[in-house]
Amino acid sequence: MANHTYKIPRVTDAQISHALTTLGEEFETFQVSARVLQQELGIAKFPGELVQPNWRAVIDSNGELIDHFSATFCGVTLRYYRGGNVSDPAKSPVLDDLVIEIDAVAPDRLQAAARVLEIFRPISSAMSAGATEPLLALQTIQESTFARLQKQLEELYAQTIRVRKELDDSVRQKTEELEAAFKSKEEDSQEEFSRQKAKLLEKEEQLQRRVQELDDSDNTFARRKIRDGMLSDVTERVKNFDVSTSTRTARKPVAVGMLGLIYLFLVLMGWTGYELFESRQSQQSITAIAASLSGVNSPSSATASTTKPLTVELAASMLHDASTERIALWIRFSLLTIGLVGTMLYYIRWQSRWAEQFAATENSLKQFHLDVNRANWVVETCLEWRKESESAIPTPLIDSLTRGLFTQNDPAPQAIHPADELASALVGSASKISLAVGENKIEYDKPGKIPKSVPAPKPVS
Repeated sequence: MANHTYKIPRVTDAQISHALTTLGEEFETFQVSARVLQQELGIAKFPGELVQPNWRAVIDSNGELIDHFSATFCGVTLRYYRGGNVSDPAKSPVLDDLVIEIDAVAPDRLQAAARVLEIFRPISSAMSAGATEPLLALQTIQESTFARLQKQLEELYAQTIRVRKELDDSVRQKTEELEAAFKSKEEDSQEEFSRQKAKLLEKEEQLQRRVQELDDSDNTFARRKIRDGMLSDVTERVKNFDVSTSTRTARKPVAVGMLGLIYLFLVLMGWTGYELFESRQSQQSITAIAASLSGVNSPSSATASTTKPLTVELAASMLHDASTERIALWIRFSLLTIGLVGTMLYYIRWQSRWAEQFAATENSLKQFHLDVNRANWVVETCLEWRKESESAIPTPLIDSLTRGLFTQNDPAPQAIHPADELASALVGSASKISLAVGENKIEYDKPGKIPKSVPAPKPVS
Protein backbone atom coordinates (compact mmCIF):
# COMPACT_ATOMS: atom_id res chain seq x y z
CA MET A 1 0.00 0.00 0.00
CA ALA A 2 1.49 3.34 -1.09
CA ASN A 3 1.53 6.20 1.44
CA HIS A 4 2.93 9.69 1.63
CA THR A 5 3.34 12.14 4.51
CA TYR A 6 2.45 15.80 4.07
CA LYS A 7 3.22 18.77 6.32
CA ILE A 8 0.14 20.90 6.87
CA PRO A 9 -0.39 24.11 8.86
CA ARG A 10 -1.56 23.65 12.42
CA VAL A 11 -5.35 23.12 12.46
CA THR A 12 -7.77 23.28 15.36
CA ASP A 13 -10.24 20.57 16.39
CA ALA A 14 -13.15 22.51 14.86
CA GLN A 15 -11.28 22.75 11.53
CA ILE A 16 -10.67 19.00 11.58
CA SER A 17 -14.39 18.36 12.19
CA HIS A 18 -15.40 20.73 9.39
CA ALA A 19 -12.96 19.09 6.92
CA LEU A 20 -14.14 15.55 7.77
CA THR A 21 -17.78 16.61 7.46
CA THR A 22 -17.08 18.12 4.02
CA LEU A 23 -15.40 14.93 2.81
CA GLY A 24 -18.27 12.80 4.09
CA GLU A 25 -20.88 14.98 2.34
CA GLU A 26 -18.98 14.94 -0.97
CA PHE A 27 -18.03 11.24 -1.10
CA GLU A 28 -19.49 8.80 1.44
CA THR A 29 -20.18 8.43 5.14
CA PHE A 30 -17.20 7.02 7.05
CA GLN A 31 -16.08 6.43 10.62
CA VAL A 32 -13.23 8.24 12.36
CA SER A 33 -11.24 7.08 15.41
CA ALA A 34 -9.26 9.69 17.35
CA ARG A 35 -6.93 10.08 20.32
CA VAL A 36 -6.85 13.07 22.71
CA LEU A 37 -3.90 13.71 25.00
CA GLN A 38 -2.69 10.17 24.38
CA GLN A 39 -6.15 8.80 25.31
CA GLU A 40 -8.68 7.14 23.03
CA LEU A 41 -11.56 9.48 22.23
CA GLY A 42 -13.77 6.88 20.50
CA ILE A 43 -15.32 6.46 17.07
CA ALA A 44 -17.59 9.03 15.38
CA LYS A 45 -19.45 9.05 12.02
CA PHE A 46 -19.04 11.87 9.49
CA PRO A 47 -21.21 13.47 8.37
CA GLY A 48 -23.63 13.02 11.23
CA GLU A 49 -24.62 14.18 14.65
CA LEU A 50 -21.83 13.87 17.22
CA VAL A 51 -23.90 12.00 19.76
CA GLN A 52 -20.87 11.11 21.88
CA PRO A 53 -20.40 13.77 24.56
CA ASN A 54 -16.59 13.48 24.39
CA TRP A 55 -16.49 14.35 20.70
CA ARG A 56 -18.95 17.17 21.19
CA ALA A 57 -16.92 18.64 24.06
CA VAL A 58 -13.70 18.51 22.05
CA ILE A 59 -15.24 20.15 18.95
CA ASP A 60 -17.01 22.88 20.96
CA SER A 61 -13.77 23.84 22.75
CA ASN A 62 -12.20 24.79 19.39
CA GLY A 63 -8.78 23.96 20.76
CA GLU A 64 -5.90 21.70 19.78
CA LEU A 65 -6.67 18.61 21.85
CA ILE A 66 -6.78 15.95 19.14
CA ASP A 67 -3.33 14.28 18.84
CA HIS A 68 -4.18 11.76 16.17
CA PHE A 69 -7.09 10.55 14.04
CA SER A 70 -7.49 7.96 11.28
CA ALA A 71 -10.23 7.45 8.73
CA THR A 72 -10.86 5.40 5.57
CA PHE A 73 -13.21 6.28 2.69
CA CYS A 74 -13.30 5.48 -1.04
CA GLY A 75 -10.15 3.32 -0.69
CA VAL A 76 -8.16 6.22 0.83
CA THR A 77 -6.80 6.09 4.37
CA LEU A 78 -6.04 9.31 6.28
CA ARG A 79 -3.81 9.55 9.36
CA TYR A 80 -3.27 12.83 11.18
CA TYR A 81 -0.53 13.55 13.74
CA ARG A 82 -0.43 16.85 15.60
CA GLY A 83 3.05 18.39 15.59
CA GLY A 84 4.48 15.48 13.57
CA ASN A 85 4.64 11.72 13.67
CA VAL A 86 5.52 9.85 16.84
CA SER A 87 8.87 8.87 15.32
CA ASP A 88 9.87 12.57 15.05
CA PRO A 89 12.35 13.56 17.74
CA ALA A 90 10.69 16.94 18.33
CA LYS A 91 7.12 18.10 17.87
CA SER A 92 6.52 21.17 15.69
CA PRO A 93 4.34 23.91 17.21
CA VAL A 94 3.07 25.10 13.83
CA LEU A 95 3.09 22.09 11.51
CA ASP A 96 1.20 18.79 11.58
CA ASP A 97 1.64 15.57 9.64
CA LEU A 98 -1.02 14.14 7.31
CA VAL A 99 -0.45 10.65 5.90
CA ILE A 100 -2.44 9.59 2.81
CA GLU A 101 -2.52 5.90 1.84
CA ILE A 102 -4.25 4.41 -1.21
CA ASP A 103 -4.73 0.75 -2.10
CA ALA A 104 -4.35 1.24 -5.86
CA VAL A 105 -4.58 3.93 -8.46
CA ALA A 106 -8.21 4.57 -9.47
CA PRO A 107 -10.10 7.69 -10.62
CA ASP A 108 -12.34 7.89 -7.53
CA ARG A 109 -9.43 7.36 -5.14
CA LEU A 110 -7.28 9.96 -6.87
CA GLN A 111 -10.19 12.39 -6.78
CA ALA A 112 -10.65 11.78 -3.04
CA ALA A 113 -6.93 12.23 -2.34
CA ALA A 114 -6.85 15.45 -4.37
CA ARG A 115 -9.83 16.78 -2.42
CA VAL A 116 -8.05 16.00 0.89
CA LEU A 117 -4.98 17.92 -0.17
CA GLU A 118 -7.17 20.82 -1.34
CA ILE A 119 -8.87 21.05 2.04
CA PHE A 120 -5.81 20.66 4.32
CA ARG A 121 -3.36 22.69 2.06
CA PRO A 122 0.01 20.92 2.68
CA ILE A 123 3.23 22.97 2.66
CA SER A 124 6.92 22.18 2.24
CA SER A 125 9.12 23.04 5.27
CA ALA A 126 12.82 22.96 4.33
CA MET A 127 15.08 22.26 7.30
CA SER A 128 18.83 21.99 7.00
CA ALA A 129 20.30 18.97 8.71
CA GLY A 130 23.21 20.98 10.05
CA ALA A 131 21.27 23.95 11.35
CA THR A 132 22.82 25.80 14.29
CA GLU A 133 21.12 26.70 17.51
CA PRO A 134 20.49 30.35 16.51
CA LEU A 135 18.80 29.15 13.33
CA LEU A 136 16.73 26.68 15.24
CA ALA A 137 15.77 29.40 17.74
CA LEU A 138 14.88 31.77 14.91
CA GLN A 139 12.78 29.07 13.26
CA THR A 140 11.08 28.39 16.57
CA ILE A 141 10.30 32.09 17.02
CA GLN A 142 8.91 32.23 13.51
CA GLU A 143 6.79 29.17 14.07
CA SER A 144 5.43 30.58 17.34
CA THR A 145 4.74 33.87 15.59
CA PHE A 146 2.87 32.02 12.86
CA ALA A 147 0.87 30.13 15.46
CA ARG A 148 0.03 33.38 17.30
CA LEU A 149 -1.01 35.05 14.06
CA GLN A 150 -3.14 32.06 13.16
CA LYS A 151 -4.78 32.22 16.58
CA GLN A 152 -5.45 35.94 16.18
CA LEU A 153 -6.85 35.31 12.73
CA GLU A 154 -9.22 32.72 14.12
CA GLU A 155 -10.27 35.10 16.89
CA LEU A 156 -10.80 37.85 14.32
CA TYR A 157 -12.89 35.46 12.23
CA ALA A 158 -14.96 34.51 15.29
CA GLN A 159 -15.36 38.16 16.20
CA THR A 160 -16.50 38.92 12.64
CA ILE A 161 -19.08 36.20 12.94
CA ARG A 162 -20.34 37.61 16.23
CA VAL A 163 -20.52 41.12 14.78
CA ARG A 164 -22.36 39.79 11.75
CA LYS A 165 -24.79 37.98 14.02
CA GLU A 166 -25.33 41.13 16.10
CA LEU A 167 -25.93 43.13 12.93
CA ASP A 168 -28.40 40.50 11.70
CA ASP A 169 -30.21 40.58 15.03
CA SER A 170 -30.31 44.37 14.93
CA VAL A 171 -31.63 44.36 11.37
CA ARG A 172 -34.19 41.73 12.30
CA GLN A 173 -35.31 43.73 15.33
CA LYS A 174 -35.51 46.92 13.28
CA THR A 175 -37.48 45.04 10.60
CA GLU A 176 -39.91 43.76 13.22
CA GLU A 177 -40.34 47.26 14.62
CA LEU A 178 -40.97 48.66 11.15
CA GLU A 179 -43.43 45.87 10.38
CA ALA A 180 -45.24 46.54 13.66
CA ALA A 181 -45.40 50.26 12.87
CA PHE A 182 -46.59 49.54 9.34
CA LYS A 183 -49.24 47.16 10.66
CA SER A 184 -50.41 49.78 13.14
CA LYS A 185 -50.63 52.41 10.40
CA GLU A 186 -52.39 49.91 8.15
CA GLU A 187 -54.99 49.25 10.86
CA ASP A 188 -55.48 52.99 11.32
CA SER A 189 -55.85 53.38 7.56
CA GLN A 190 -58.39 50.55 7.48
CA GLU A 191 -60.41 52.17 10.25
CA GLU A 192 -60.32 55.53 8.46
CA PHE A 193 -61.31 53.81 5.20
CA SER A 194 -64.19 52.07 6.98
CA ARG A 195 -65.40 55.41 8.39
CA GLN A 196 -65.20 57.08 5.00
CA LYS A 197 -66.94 54.13 3.38
CA ALA A 198 -69.73 54.29 5.97
CA LYS A 199 -70.16 57.99 5.22
CA LEU A 200 -70.31 57.29 1.50
CA LEU A 201 -72.86 54.53 2.03
CA GLU A 202 -74.95 56.89 4.14
CA LYS A 203 -74.82 59.55 1.44
CA GLU A 204 -75.69 56.94 -1.18
CA GLU A 205 -78.70 55.85 0.86
CA GLN A 206 -79.79 59.46 1.15
CA LEU A 207 -79.47 59.87 -2.62
CA GLN A 208 -81.42 56.64 -3.16
CA ARG A 209 -84.17 57.86 -0.86
CA ARG A 210 -84.23 61.17 -2.72
CA VAL A 211 -84.45 59.37 -6.05
CA GLN A 212 -87.23 57.19 -4.68
CA GLU A 213 -89.10 60.25 -3.49
CA LEU A 214 -88.75 61.83 -6.93
CA ASP A 215 -89.97 58.64 -8.57
CA ASP A 216 -92.90 58.39 -6.22
CA SER A 217 -93.81 62.01 -6.78
CA ASP A 218 -93.75 61.59 -10.55
CA ASN A 219 -96.39 58.87 -10.88
CA THR A 220 -97.39 60.07 -14.30
CA PHE A 221 -93.94 59.51 -15.69
CA ALA A 222 -93.70 56.04 -14.18
CA ARG A 223 -97.17 55.09 -15.38
CA ARG A 224 -96.46 56.29 -18.90
CA LYS A 225 -93.20 54.40 -18.93
CA ILE A 226 -94.93 51.18 -17.91
CA ARG A 227 -97.63 51.77 -20.51
CA ASP A 228 -95.03 52.39 -23.23
CA GLY A 229 -93.26 49.17 -22.27
CA MET A 230 -96.49 47.16 -22.37
CA LEU A 231 -97.53 48.68 -25.69
CA SER A 232 -94.09 48.07 -27.19
CA ASP A 233 -94.18 44.43 -26.08
CA VAL A 234 -97.72 43.86 -27.37
CA THR A 235 -96.96 45.64 -30.66
CA GLU A 236 -93.89 43.50 -31.24
CA ARG A 237 -95.92 40.40 -30.41
CA VAL A 238 -98.67 41.34 -32.85
CA LYS A 239 -96.20 42.08 -35.64
CA ASN A 240 -94.37 38.77 -35.18
CA PHE A 241 -97.33 36.68 -34.07
CA ASP A 242 -96.65 32.98 -34.48
CA VAL A 243 -96.51 29.77 -32.48
CA SER A 244 -93.31 28.23 -31.20
CA THR A 245 -91.49 25.29 -32.71
CA SER A 246 -92.44 23.07 -29.77
CA THR A 247 -96.14 23.77 -30.42
CA ARG A 248 -95.76 22.83 -34.07
CA THR A 249 -93.91 19.69 -33.05
CA ALA A 250 -96.67 18.79 -30.57
CA ARG A 251 -99.32 19.00 -33.36
CA LYS A 252 -97.41 16.79 -35.76
CA PRO A 253 -98.20 13.42 -34.02
CA VAL A 254 -101.96 14.17 -34.16
CA ALA A 255 -101.83 15.11 -37.84
CA VAL A 256 -99.71 12.06 -38.68
CA GLY A 257 -102.07 9.81 -36.70
CA MET A 258 -105.17 11.16 -38.42
CA LEU A 259 -103.60 10.83 -41.87
CA GLY A 260 -102.48 7.32 -41.03
CA LEU A 261 -106.01 6.44 -39.87
CA ILE A 262 -107.49 7.82 -43.11
CA TYR A 263 -104.94 5.85 -45.11
CA LEU A 264 -105.82 2.70 -43.15
CA PHE A 265 -109.53 3.18 -43.86
CA LEU A 266 -108.79 3.64 -47.58
CA VAL A 267 -106.68 0.48 -47.69
CA LEU A 268 -109.34 -1.55 -45.90
CA MET A 269 -112.08 -0.16 -48.17
CA GLY A 270 -110.00 -1.05 -51.24
CA TRP A 271 -109.42 -4.55 -49.94
CA THR A 272 -113.14 -4.96 -49.14
CA GLY A 273 -114.09 -3.70 -52.63
CA TYR A 274 -111.73 -6.27 -54.14
CA GLU A 275 -113.34 -9.00 -52.07
CA LEU A 276 -116.82 -7.82 -53.19
CA PHE A 277 -115.70 -8.05 -56.78
CA GLU A 278 -114.37 -11.56 -56.28
CA SER A 279 -117.56 -12.59 -54.46
CA ARG A 280 -119.69 -11.26 -57.30
CA GLN A 281 -117.66 -13.22 -59.85
CA SER A 282 -118.03 -16.37 -57.77
CA GLN A 283 -121.80 -15.88 -57.41
CA GLN A 284 -122.16 -15.39 -61.17
CA SER A 285 -120.20 -18.55 -61.82
CA ILE A 286 -122.34 -20.55 -59.39
CA THR A 287 -125.54 -19.14 -60.97
CA ALA A 288 -124.35 -20.14 -64.42
CA ILE A 289 -123.51 -23.65 -63.28
CA ALA A 290 -126.90 -24.07 -61.59
CA ALA A 291 -128.70 -22.85 -64.74
CA SER A 292 -126.78 -25.29 -66.91
CA LEU A 293 -127.59 -28.15 -64.59
CA SER A 294 -131.31 -27.37 -64.54
CA GLY A 295 -131.53 -27.16 -68.40
CA VAL A 296 -130.08 -30.63 -69.12
CA ASN A 297 -132.66 -33.24 -70.37
CA SER A 298 -133.58 -35.73 -67.68
CA PRO A 299 -132.35 -39.30 -68.35
CA SER A 300 -134.68 -42.28 -68.46
CA SER A 301 -132.91 -44.28 -65.76
CA ALA A 302 -133.80 -44.15 -62.10
CA THR A 303 -130.23 -43.26 -61.03
CA ALA A 304 -130.20 -40.04 -63.04
CA SER A 305 -133.51 -38.92 -61.60
CA THR A 306 -132.06 -39.29 -58.10
CA THR A 307 -128.76 -37.39 -58.84
CA LYS A 308 -130.38 -34.25 -60.37
CA PRO A 309 -132.17 -32.99 -57.20
CA LEU A 310 -128.96 -33.39 -55.20
CA THR A 311 -126.96 -31.26 -57.64
CA VAL A 312 -129.58 -28.53 -57.68
CA GLU A 313 -129.69 -28.46 -53.88
CA LEU A 314 -125.90 -28.14 -53.68
CA ALA A 315 -125.93 -25.23 -56.16
CA ALA A 316 -128.65 -23.47 -54.16
CA SER A 317 -126.61 -23.86 -50.95
CA MET A 318 -123.54 -22.36 -52.60
CA LEU A 319 -125.62 -19.43 -53.88
CA HIS A 320 -126.92 -18.80 -50.35
CA ASP A 321 -123.43 -18.82 -48.87
CA ALA A 322 -122.15 -16.43 -51.54
CA SER A 323 -125.06 -14.06 -50.91
CA THR A 324 -124.40 -14.13 -47.15
CA GLU A 325 -120.72 -13.37 -47.70
CA ARG A 326 -121.55 -10.44 -50.00
CA ILE A 327 -123.91 -8.99 -47.41
CA ALA A 328 -121.17 -9.20 -44.74
CA LEU A 329 -118.70 -7.53 -47.08
CA TRP A 330 -121.16 -4.73 -47.87
CA ILE A 331 -121.74 -4.18 -44.13
CA ARG A 332 -117.96 -3.97 -43.53
CA PHE A 333 -117.56 -1.63 -46.50
CA SER A 334 -120.34 0.61 -45.13
CA LEU A 335 -118.77 0.72 -41.65
CA LEU A 336 -115.34 1.57 -43.12
CA THR A 337 -116.94 4.30 -45.21
CA ILE A 338 -118.66 5.75 -42.14
CA GLY A 339 -115.35 5.60 -40.21
CA LEU A 340 -113.45 7.30 -43.04
CA VAL A 341 -116.02 10.07 -43.37
CA GLY A 342 -116.14 10.59 -39.58
CA THR A 343 -112.34 10.70 -39.32
CA MET A 344 -112.08 13.22 -42.13
CA LEU A 345 -114.79 15.37 -40.59
CA TYR A 346 -113.09 15.27 -37.19
CA TYR A 347 -109.71 16.13 -38.70
CA ILE A 348 -111.27 19.07 -40.57
CA ARG A 349 -112.98 20.31 -37.40
CA TRP A 350 -109.75 19.90 -35.44
CA GLN A 351 -107.84 22.01 -37.97
CA SER A 352 -110.67 24.54 -38.02
CA ARG A 353 -110.61 24.75 -34.22
CA TRP A 354 -106.85 25.37 -34.27
CA ALA A 355 -107.27 28.15 -36.83
CA GLU A 356 -110.04 29.70 -34.74
CA GLN A 357 -107.89 29.64 -31.61
CA PHE A 358 -104.97 31.14 -33.49
CA ALA A 359 -107.14 33.94 -34.84
CA ALA A 360 -108.81 34.48 -31.45
CA THR A 361 -105.42 34.82 -29.74
CA GLU A 362 -104.23 37.35 -32.32
CA ASN A 363 -107.45 39.34 -31.98
CA SER A 364 -107.10 39.19 -28.19
CA LEU A 365 -103.61 40.72 -28.42
CA LYS A 366 -104.85 43.49 -30.66
CA GLN A 367 -107.81 44.13 -28.37
CA PHE A 368 -105.46 44.25 -25.38
CA HIS A 369 -103.35 46.84 -27.21
CA LEU A 370 -106.45 48.99 -27.69
CA ASP A 371 -107.62 48.44 -24.10
CA VAL A 372 -104.26 49.58 -22.70
CA ASN A 373 -104.44 52.82 -24.66
CA ARG A 374 -108.05 53.32 -23.65
CA ALA A 375 -107.33 52.61 -19.96
CA ASN A 376 -104.42 55.02 -19.99
CA TRP A 377 -106.68 57.68 -21.51
CA VAL A 378 -109.25 57.04 -18.75
CA VAL A 379 -106.60 57.39 -16.02
CA GLU A 380 -105.26 60.61 -17.54
CA THR A 381 -108.83 61.94 -17.75
CA CYS A 382 -109.45 61.12 -14.08
CA LEU A 383 -106.24 62.85 -13.02
CA GLU A 384 -107.06 65.93 -15.08
CA TRP A 385 -110.59 65.95 -13.60
CA ARG A 386 -109.19 65.77 -10.05
CA LYS A 387 -106.60 68.44 -10.83
CA GLU A 388 -109.09 70.87 -12.33
CA SER A 389 -112.12 70.31 -10.12
CA GLU A 390 -110.37 68.96 -6.97
CA SER A 391 -113.02 66.22 -6.73
CA ALA A 392 -113.42 62.64 -7.86
CA ILE A 393 -114.91 61.91 -11.23
CA PRO A 394 -118.51 60.64 -11.05
CA THR A 395 -118.93 56.85 -10.92
CA PRO A 396 -121.48 56.64 -13.79
CA LEU A 397 -119.03 58.49 -16.03
CA ILE A 398 -116.24 56.10 -15.07
CA ASP A 399 -118.51 53.10 -15.72
CA SER A 400 -119.42 54.38 -19.16
CA LEU A 401 -115.78 55.10 -20.01
CA THR A 402 -114.46 51.74 -18.79
CA ARG A 403 -117.27 49.54 -20.08
CA GLY A 404 -115.88 46.53 -21.99
CA LEU A 405 -112.25 47.06 -20.93
CA PHE A 406 -110.12 43.89 -20.72
CA THR A 407 -113.06 41.54 -21.34
CA GLN A 408 -112.52 38.31 -23.22
CA ASN A 409 -115.07 36.55 -25.38
CA ASP A 410 -116.24 33.10 -24.31
CA PRO A 411 -114.07 30.38 -25.82
CA ALA A 412 -115.54 28.26 -28.59
CA PRO A 413 -116.51 24.67 -27.77
CA GLN A 414 -113.81 22.05 -28.25
CA ALA A 415 -113.89 19.82 -31.35
CA ILE A 416 -115.65 16.47 -30.72
CA HIS A 417 -115.47 13.36 -32.85
CA PRO A 418 -118.68 12.73 -34.88
CA ALA A 419 -119.00 9.28 -33.31
CA ASP A 420 -119.09 10.90 -29.84
CA GLU A 421 -121.74 13.35 -30.99
CA LEU A 422 -123.84 10.53 -32.50
CA ALA A 423 -123.64 8.47 -29.29
CA SER A 424 -124.47 11.50 -27.15
CA ALA A 425 -127.47 12.33 -29.38
CA LEU A 426 -128.80 8.76 -29.21
CA VAL A 427 -128.37 8.00 -25.51
CA GLY A 428 -128.08 11.50 -24.00
CA SER A 429 -131.77 11.64 -22.94
CA ALA A 430 -132.35 7.92 -22.25
CA SER A 431 -132.80 6.65 -18.73
CA LYS A 432 -131.46 3.16 -19.33
CA ILE A 433 -129.51 1.32 -22.05
CA SER A 434 -129.45 -2.44 -22.61
CA LEU A 435 -126.88 -3.96 -24.96
CA ALA A 436 -126.98 -7.63 -26.05
CA VAL A 437 -123.50 -9.04 -26.76
CA GLY A 438 -123.84 -12.65 -27.88
CA GLU A 439 -125.46 -14.58 -25.06
CA ASN A 440 -124.66 -11.80 -22.53
CA LYS A 441 -126.57 -8.60 -21.75
CA ILE A 442 -125.09 -5.28 -20.55
CA GLU A 443 -127.23 -2.63 -18.86
CA TYR A 444 -126.15 0.98 -18.24
CA ASP A 445 -128.18 3.11 -15.80
CA LYS A 446 -128.60 6.84 -16.17
CA PRO A 447 -126.83 7.37 -19.50
CA GLY A 448 -128.04 10.94 -19.41
CA LYS A 449 -124.77 11.72 -17.60
CA ILE A 450 -122.94 11.19 -20.85
CA PRO A 451 -122.08 14.75 -21.97
CA LYS A 452 -123.12 15.91 -25.39
CA SER A 453 -119.97 18.03 -25.62
CA VAL A 454 -116.70 18.36 -23.82
CA PRO A 455 -116.34 21.68 -21.95
CA ALA A 456 -113.42 23.87 -22.92
CA PRO A 457 -110.52 24.05 -20.42
CA LYS A 458 -110.36 27.07 -18.12
CA PRO A 459 -107.61 29.55 -18.92
CA VAL A 460 -104.66 29.52 -16.54
CA SER A 461 -104.30 32.80 -14.73
